[in-house]
Amino acid sequence: MPIVSITIMPQSVEKKAEMSKVITNEINRITGIPKDAIVIAIHELPAENFATNGEMLFEKFKRSNTK
Repeated sequence: MPIVSITIMPQSVEKKAEMSKVITNEINRITGIPKDAIVIAIHELPAENFATNGEMLFEKFKRSNTK
């Protein structure tokens, strides 16, 4: 039974459902493992807990939302 762990910033229920469906379908397609044996765990963390290239993402988002 594969367990896929995804850590992301908060997303809507609809987006999480779509991600789960697409990932489950792809694992099934590639491995042949039955879809009901594939577990997706989504861990949401606030933007304040993410950084890329040494810059906090919430700062980057604030800049892009003011443009």
